[in-house]
Amino acid sequence: MTEKASCEMIRDLLPLYVEHLTSPETEKEIRSHLAECAACREFYEEMSAPEPVRAETIPEVDGLKKVKKRRALVLTAAVLAVALIAGGLFAWFRAKQSEPAVTYDADTKTLVVSGTGGYDRLELPAEANQAKNLEVQDDNFHLSLYLPVLQDYGSELNAYLPAYLDRTDKSLQFLRDYLRQNAPRRDIKAQAEKTVEFTIRKNSYDYSYDNTEEERIVIEMGRFYWHREELYLLSLMNTKNVTWQQLGYAWYLSSCVDPYYEQLYTEETNWEEMPYYETFLRGGGDPELKTPRDFKILVDSVAYTCLTKGMRWGTPYESSPVYETAFFRGRPAGKENEMSVIMAASFIAWLSERYGFDKTTAFCFDACSFEEAFGTDFDTAYQSWSAWILETYGA
Repeated sequence: MTEKASCEMIRDLLPLYVEHLTSPETEKEIRSHLAECAACREFYEEMSAPEPVRAETIPEVDGLKKVKKRRALVLTAAVLAVALIAGGLFAWFRAKQSEPAVTYDADTKTLVVSGTGGYDRLELPAEANQAKNLEVQDDNFHLSLYLPVLQDYGSELNAYLPAYLDRTDKSLQFLRDYLRQNAPRRDIKAQAEKTVEFTIRKNSYDYSYDNTEEERIVIEMGRFYWHREELYLLSLMNTKNVTWQQLGYAWYLSSCVDPYYEQLYTEETNWEEMPYYETFLRGGGDPELKTPRDFKILVDSVAYTCLTKGMRWGTPYESSPVYETAFFRGRPAGKENEMSVIMAASFIAWLSERYGFDKTTAFCFDACSFEEAFGTDFDTAYQSWSAWILETYGA
C-alpha cells in the first residue's frame, strides 16, 4: 500500500490479518492503522476474540469449520488479489489506449499524431526534427500545421510540441465548459460538440473561420497562431459582422480567463519595450505573465495608455480603432467602435465583473441590445469604465 489505507479497506483485510495470511508489508500497514483508528481497533478486537466453548461442541466439527473458514479466507484473498491485478491492468490498458500514436512520413516530411489527449506522454521519433508538417487527429480537434511556424520562435520541438497540443486540447475543453457553466442563456452544445479543424499556414497573417459545416468548425490562421481561441469563440458566436464587443469578448475570455492561453507560455514579446509596461507594473501584474489575471491587468494597462496617450501608438492590433483593424476583417462604423481591440477586452471584463458574465455573453452573442443586457446606455457605461481605468491605473 502506497497511500494511507481507508477504514473500509482495512476491515476487508482484517480476516486475512487475523489468520496471518497477509504479507509483511500489508501487516505493518494494518498494525499502523489500528494504532491510530479506535473504530477499526474495536472491530478487530471483536473479530479476534475467542469464541465461547460450548459443552455440545464436537472437536471434529470445530476442526472442519476451521478448515472451511481457512479455505474461505484463502479464496477471499485470491479474489481480492485478482481484482487488484485486474484493476491495475485495466488502468494500464486505458492509459496505453489513450496514449497518442506518432508516425513520420519521410516523403512528405509530415509528422502524424493520432489519439485523444495524453500529450504529456507523446514520444517523438528521431526523424521529428526533419519534419516540416504536422497532422493531428484528435476527437476534439484536428490540426494541420507548418512546423517551422513554431520553430521560428526558437522552440525545441520535442519540448514544445507536446505542451502545445496539450494546451490546445485543454483550452478548447475549458472554454466549452466555462460557457456552459457561466452563460446558461446561451446554448452552445451543438456548436461545442463539433470537431475544430485548425490550419496554421506558412507566412500568413490572415484569419478565417467557418462554422456552417454540420460536424466541424474550420479555422485558418498563420504566424500569430496563438489567436486560435479568439477565432474559436468568434465561430461560436456565429457572426460575420465582427464589432468591438465580439473582439473584446473573444480577447477577454481567451486571455483573461483561460489558464491555457498560449501567450502565457510564449516569450517572443519584450514587454519592457511597450509603452504600457510601467502601468502594468503599477497595476500589480507579473512581467512573466504567469496567470490569466496578469493578462487582465495587461489589457487594463493598454486601455489606460490608450485613454491617456491616444490609440495610435505601438502596433495597430493594440492601439488602432477596431474599425481600422484588419485582422478579423471587421469594418463597423460609429463612435462606439472608437476603441482598440484591447480596450474592448478591458471594457468587456469590466462589464462582466459589474453586471455578470451571462449578461455580457447574451449581448456579445447578439441576443439582446446593450441597454437590455445592462440596464443602461453605452455612453454612460463607457464613461464609468473609463473613469475606473484612469483612477485604478493612474500614477
